[in-house]
Amino acid sequence: QEKKANVEFSAIQLRVLGQIPYIQNSFFLLSFRAEKTPRLVFAIFQVPIKGGHYFNLNSGSGSLSLELVRSIHKRLLVDPAFYMLNGFEQGNGAAIEFGGPMDKRGKFLYRTFLAGGSGRFAGNVGGTFFPDNNNNFTYTAGAQIWMNLIGYYNRYDSPILYTPAPTTLSLAVGAKYDQRSQERYPAANIQATFRYRRLILLGEAYGKRELNFGSYQLAYNIQVGVLPIKKRLLLSGDFGQYLATPFERPPAELGYDLRRQNQEMQYRAAAHVFLWRELFMLTLIWGDRRVRSSPLSSDAAVVTKEQSLRLVFQYRF
Repeated sequence: QEKKANVEFSAIQLRVLGQIPYIQNSFFLLSFRAEKTPRLVFAIFQVPIKGGHYFNLNSGSGSLSLELVRSIHKRLLVDPAFYMLNGFEQGNGAAIEFGGPMDKRGKFLYRTFLAGGSGRFAGNVGGTFFPDNNNNFTYTAGAQIWMNLIGYYNRYDSPILYTPAPTTLSLAVGAKYDQRSQERYPAANIQATFRYRRLILLGEAYGKRELNFGSYQLAYNIQVGVLPIKKRLLLSGDFGQYLATPFERPPAELGYDLRRQNQEMQYRAAAHVFLWRELFMLTLIWGDRRVRSSPLSSDAAVVTKEQSLRLVFQYRF
């Protein structure tokens, strides 16, 4: 088992947001990463239509899952669970979205989206690369309903607890159809958030039926956060898996996307210490990850075990 140690700046995220000039109640967000070289990784421009409804143009990240639209400083375990996104949220070049309230109180919200592009996201808005020389056009279309059953919880809200919070219970249900360079599949997603004073619970499940090769795939993740000392200490952890049935009609060539879809189990634990207000935070994260290679790969059924211990300092603003 190989051991590695390192000290580095793993993420420097800069955000610019505000109102689009001359458009009332609009906003834009530009998110940059600068730890290696400055690059624009996410862009969103939203304008109101009428009665709380909106039109949104963005760079295509995150269709149904919340983790891809959350900033780094809003994640309970710092990094998203890779297995929740890899087989389901594979990126497009650009997306348009319509959404808004379904009732007068704003308890029930809807959003619909359509996205397209070719290649894989290269880490820069407008940048793509083409693994396996596959330049097939990709697209996705879907919809999601957000239900605030108790209180209000927005999809952009942070699950990081700093002080006791009011009780909230929300549920999001969505579905989409995805055409990828080698796959095509319908997918469904369900997410739940429960927050009660010093406790927060997050649950997500993602499932799809791959049509070209005949496979069912499921991923789930459960996160918990507890605030034992307000304004000082937050404890969090998560557990989840990515599971897939064998291909009924195996492909002639295992392309880039399919090679990365390995069965996986992971659990993590973290302790967050607020050093000064909620701005300076020190986090100790331990993780255990076990990945089983694809049955069609050359090292089929090999299980790779990876354990990690990280100390992360964040300036959150």
